[in-house]
Amino acid sequence: MTMIVGTNNQGKLQEIQSAYPVDQVSFFPYTDFTQKTCEVAETGQTYTENALIKAQFYAKIIGQPVLADDGGLEIEAFPEILGVQTARFFKSNMTASEKNQQLLRLFESQEALSRKITLHAVLAYAWPNGECLISAQELHGELTRKEIGTLGYGFDKIFYLPEKQKTLAQLPTIQRNLLSPRVTALKELIEKIKEQQ
Repeated sequence: MTMIVGTNNQGKLQEIQSAYPVDQVSFFPYTDFTQKTCEVAETGQTYTENALIKAQFYAKIIGQPVLADDGGLEIEAFPEILGVQTARFFKSNMTASEKNQQLLRLFESQEALSRKITLHAVLAYAWPNGECLISAQELHGELTRKEIGTLGYGFDKIFYLPEKQKTLAQLPTIQRNLLSPRVTALKELIEKIKEQQ
């Protein structure tokens, strides 16, 4: 099976590509099928709406089915920020580490606040005719007090898993993929696609 991925985020693409052996499922960036890089306006009010907007946009441009995702981090102590607006909460061109430091600063001098966090992922697979499939998953954890670990990307260094006593960035790819809401949703989605074939 081959799938086209509608994303400009190399971290997401690599995570998706690592989810399956190449001889089972091969994932290619949409840029392999078009001459230009496209930015899609995420105007939806939910992760599902945004994932669909992206998948349908790329599917129409390329004329083939496309996989796209949306997701975000939600912080229990600050429910009004992040979430669906996660990507827009940060200034453009910030590094992952700069974003992590910005989140950690929210808790300065507020040690009593809950540090519970949830990572959301919604994947959409859209055909050019508008038909689509959706899968959603989430992962619960706690925000660390500093970056810990060297693996992964994005929020992995500040996403602590109490049951593992490690951050996502301390786990090897295989273990991280077993927990990743994006990878879990991807595997569920691929099963749905196979059922339709």
